Amino acid sequence: MPRSFKKQRGAATVETAISMIIIIPVFMYALFLDDLLRYAADLQEAVTSTPWDFTIQDFNRPSELGLAYVPGTAPVAGGSAVQKNARLMFCDHESSGDSYNQSTDCDGLNHHVGHALSGHVCWLNGDAEQVACESPRTNVGDFGDTTFGGYKGSFGNNGGLFECHGREIVENYLMPKTFLQSFSKVDMSKENWRDKSGDVHSKAQAGDNDTAYFLEKVHFSVVADPWALNDRNLAKPAGSTDGPVWDRVNNIYTGNPAGTIAINMARAFMLETVSQGLLINPTQDDPGTARISFPAGAPPSVQVNGDSGSAGYFSAPWRDSAYQNTYNNRGGYYMGCTNPESC
Repeated sequence: MPRSFKKQRGAATVETAISMIIIIPVFMYALFLDDLLRYAADLQEAVTSTPWDFTIQDFNRPSELGLAYVPGTAPVAGGSAVQKNARLMFCDHESSGDSYNQSTDCDGLNHHVGHALSGHVCWLNGDAEQVACESPRTNVGDFGDTTFGGYKGSFGNNGGLFECHGREIVENYLMPKTFLQSFSKVDMSKENWRDKSGDVHSKAQAGDNDTAYFLEKVHFSVVADPWALNDRNLAKPAGSTDGPVWDRVNNIYTGNPAGTIAINMARAFMLETVSQGLLINPTQDDPGTARISFPAGAPPSVQVNGDSGSAGYFSAPWRDSAYQNTYNNRGGYYMGCTNPESC
């Protein structure tokens, strides 16, 4: 019996040693793939979130703020403030805790240290591409209809399709390039950069397709209509008949042949209701006049910290004093009518 136990223990030791040849590489690959998947998700977040920032810019002032394309400010594609801020946000490969300071978030190395076990991701490589946004394709959304075509031309042809893209390099810092070459001549991975000279950024710049891994390039685009809200529009009282937003509304409202037909039908309906004594003063609500419903005075806003300090942004459109009070007064009844039979 003792001899039999020794044979069993010996067999188990041999089996364990042989299985390690498979277990160790698989375990290392699993760790590396986990990092790759996380980096791919981070890259996707950076690229897909950036075009949405173009939809909230002030299209009445396309030469300012995020829509302004400044030549020479970016090595690839556009150079808009939206692209610049996206690069500052994601240069440390995450969207939380950003200071929008290049020396702190981007040039520093602390965002690499302790954040990865097996692979290090970086934008800094000639074959990589930090978040880059192309100039808008303003022809997207064009109409053959002369009314809508005239509307778009009247307001600067702003908006259109905004497309951004990006690509990152990932370098191996865990897996050995070779493993048990006596059994296999196949390399386990590309280069291991842990013991090479230089810091993480210089190593990332030196990597190429033979020594490092490049994530699949991600593209994302958004079609933005130039109907943007801004403080000048919102400072108008409800029912205003001037200002940028009113000009846009009136352009379609009164210049559309189908709209003219609808307006004339509405006028005929109102005259009929007046003759029946149902409307007291229809002239106060002439259907031939475009109306906009923005609250009087300063709009409700929230303060948001950005790269150049705190700024106010328009919040929920209807939760201001005028609309909120109207909503509350109606209570649980349609249009405030407590008795449907008498309304």
